[in-house]
Formats: sequence, C-alpha cells, structure tokens
Amino acid sequence: MIGSTWSSWHCRAGSSTESRVMEQRPDAAPDYGIDAPAVVRNFLVAGSVFLLFAILQPLYLPLLPAEPARVLKALAPAMQGPGYGFVIGALWMLWGSKVGKLRLRDRVLGSLRWRGDERVLDLGCGHGLMLVGAARRLRTGKAIGVDHWSQADQARNSAEAALRNARLEGVSHRVEVRTADLRSLPFADGEFDRVLSSWALHNLPSAAAREQALAELVRVLKPGGDVVIADLRHVRDYARELHRRGLEIVSLGAPSFLFLLPTLTLVARKPR
Repeated sequence: MIGSTWSSWHCRAGSSTESRVMEQRPDAAPDYGIDAPAVVRNFLVAGSVFLLFAILQPLYLPLLPAEPARVLKALAPAMQGPGYGFVIGALWMLWGSKVGKLRLRDRVLGSLRWRGDERVLDLGCGHGLMLVGAARRLRTGKAIGVDHWSQADQARNSAEAALRNARLEGVSHRVEVRTADLRSLPFADGEFDRVLSSWALHNLPSAAAREQALAELVRVLKPGGDVVIADLRHVRDYARELHRRGLEIVSLGAPSFLFLLPTLTLVARKPR
C-alpha cells in the first residue's frame, strides 16, 4: 500500500556543489530508469536457460546415458523458440525504457499547447520522465512530481534520481518532487493547469483505489485544465471515470507497444 505520509525535496540551481558539478558535466546523461526490472530480469534469465540448454548440448549429451540423451536432443528445437522469445522480449522492454518512452513523452507533450507559466503535476513521476519533459516547456511555471518510489515498478526509483535528471536537463529551478499518496494529494483544489501520469495508475491495488486517485486528480485540476495519462492497462476505464466526473475526453490515442503490452494515451479536459 502507498503511504500517506509525505515530505518534500526542493531542487534549486546551484544549491550545492553536487548540483553544480552535475550541471557542468557535458558527458552526464539523464537516466529515466528501467521499467518493470523484475520482468526484464526474469525474461533474460529464462531465455538464457532455454538457449544454453539447446546450444550446449554437444558438450553435455555425450556424458549422459543414451536414452536421456536422445530425449534431450529431441527437446532442443522446442527450447530455442522460447529462449529467443524471452531474450527478445527483455531487449524490447529495455528499448522501451531507454528510447521508446522518451519518444512517446516528446510526442505527447509536444502535441499540447503550452503558455510557459503553467503549474504542472506529475502523478507517479518516478525518475522524472514526464516531469522534466514538462519543465522543459515552462518559462515561469512549476512542475511538481509525486511518487511513493517503488523499486518494483522502476529500478533505482527515488526522489534523488528525479532531481538528478532535472539538474542534468537544466530545469532544476522549475522542478519539485514529493512523496505522496496518489489517493490523497497534498494540494489545494484547482491548483494545477495540467496533470500528467505515465505508467503509474495501474499499479494501484484495486479499481476503487484507481477511482480515488482519479477523483483527486480532478479535484486538484483547474477548470479548463488538461489531464494526460499514458498507461498499460485500465485506460478506457480512466476515460469512463473522468467522463463521469464531467471531463471532456479530447483524445484516446492509438496503442504504442513499448513494453510488450500496449500503452494507450488519454487526454481529457476539465470544463471551465
């Protein structure tokens, strides 16, 4: 369960020696994390086991009695298919984490109109993918990210990782992160011009919990404000719930296959 206690980290340009060093390192690159690291690891392990079983047969079959050797030799072709499948799946998910999701972020955020003075909230910000992407489009606005920093959902997930990426992208002065329960946000009604969430809401434990998070999202959104949600599951349920709460569904994009399962992107708007 996500804890309700929250604290805040404020990231300001030049606030420490560490931040100055990071912002001056031309070779440092942002790292937005590996999503579902346990799945990637398990796919790689399973694929390696299957492939090694098939590939190393010339080494171990001569050591076995004739009948077991015959059976194992017959199984080799059947092992190669799943082996390659698991390895390709793991590599596909790594590509999605390192390349695909950045492309999706830039496409989605680039399709929105920005004034530059918006207050933006990113729910389940993780390493700051959407958070930093939004901050790069601001001049005088503020981007705030909240998360409970689950290591299962994203490898090395932490507030510090999000702030590091903000420093490396040169937007630290426009970024803030907090630990918060998505179902009980520590913000006033109508505080944000835009609320974002990427691959986060489906991790809540039940449909009731997701509805509660959506209710909070609607509460903190200003009239006329936008909601952008990218997720692997339940996106059509999100659309129905937001529509039930009075929001206009602007678009429900075509699926993008970044992590084997399709990612759908929803844009909705709160009436004025």
